[in-house]
Amino acid sequence: MKKLSVLLALLLVLSICLTGCQPQRMGVEEYLQRYATKLDWENGITNRAFGNADYRVFLSGETHAKQKGYEAKKLLIQYFHEKQKVDYLIFEIGMGHGFLMDDYIRTGNEENLRFFLEELKGTMAYSQEEYEFWQWLYEYNQQQPQKHKLHVLGLDIEFQANSSARGLSLLLDESVTPAQEIRPLIEKLKASDGEALGKLPKAMEQYPQEMQEAFGENFAWAQQYAKNITATYTFYQVRKETEDEEQAHRVRDDAMTEKLCFAIEQLPKQAKFFGQFGNAHVLQKDTAADGYNLDYHRFATQLQEEDSPVKGQVCSIYMAFPHKNVMAPSGYAFPSNKTLPFELFEDYFGQDTLIPLDEKGSPFVHGEGEEATDPAAGLTDYFQKVMLLPGSKDAIPYQG
Repeated sequence: MKKLSVLLALLLVLSICLTGCQPQRMGVEEYLQRYATKLDWENGITNRAFGNADYRVFLSGETHAKQKGYEAKKLLIQYFHEKQKVDYLIFEIGMGHGFLMDDYIRTGNEENLRFFLEELKGTMAYSQEEYEFWQWLYEYNQQQPQKHKLHVLGLDIEFQANSSARGLSLLLDESVTPAQEIRPLIEKLKASDGEALGKLPKAMEQYPQEMQEAFGENFAWAQQYAKNITATYTFYQVRKETEDEEQAHRVRDDAMTEKLCFAIEQLPKQAKFFGQFGNAHVLQKDTAADGYNLDYHRFATQLQEEDSPVKGQVCSIYMAFPHKNVMAPSGYAFPSNKTLPFELFEDYFGQDTLIPLDEKGSPFVHGEGEEATDPAAGLTDYFQKVMLLPGSKDAIPYQG
């Protein structure tokens, strides 16, 4: 009986100690006062400001074509590359465009940059800021040590065929004369002729040996590219037959997930990634809050599923762009709802701010297996950081 009493006492003491060691959940106001940090555009992001960085894939979600979105992307690239050893940049551009721009940030080939930009005419990316961003990235990459150069990977489907074909042609082994059966196709690729892309998947099936010889050590990437051409045709087919934008864009997110998983297999095991996408793609949990149905599985949501090689290693940074509103206490406003209650950050709408939501004692995290009845406590299911960028001007059209 005495031994039982001692054992119970020890268990009670242990329970009290463990409870005492657990960080207490703070109130929202207290937490924000401690962790919200004004962005320092001149000196960059510090480890303290970013907070927990124990991730392998970092994704920021923007509203497209905002000037501050471009500036924030530069800031994040510098932080992740210099402080978190991220060498691979992933983009919401086609796989072929990734090959083209990876070559650009190594060589500075201005003709390829301008060719890439001209094909973006009619899209939100056709902007002076887009052009200047790539120039900045080239200059920045030249300053990096040879062993730590940045690399570009395009994850989207192939919307701009001609520049995509030019990018793919850069993977060809120039020391090899293409076999007669595939020579017309290869010549069209070298001529940046986008019409050749539709013939690529079939050529891969009919002439695998000849295609492998033509692409040499890059053959696996060319094979994945051919799959992406098939995904591109599927996107347009679904869009035409169903007139369902949500179903069509699901094809895009599926393709982006497939290509990142492929890249993870091909690249060094320690490889880390950062990319900036439209904010709907970086949400890690299904929500109808941004106009899509609950069964629309976004890119980041898929990366957190059980079969993902990076499950639990994905950090999403939601970029909010509050707009001027004289009726709001801060002078700025941003849409809010039950799922994503951005009004919690209203006191910071008036300044460029970075807020990590995943620090100790966070009121934005709920416990393992615990249902989040408080909307604030469920925010980290969707994203782990918030970046507030008020009053941003729109990007201006590319000047050529």
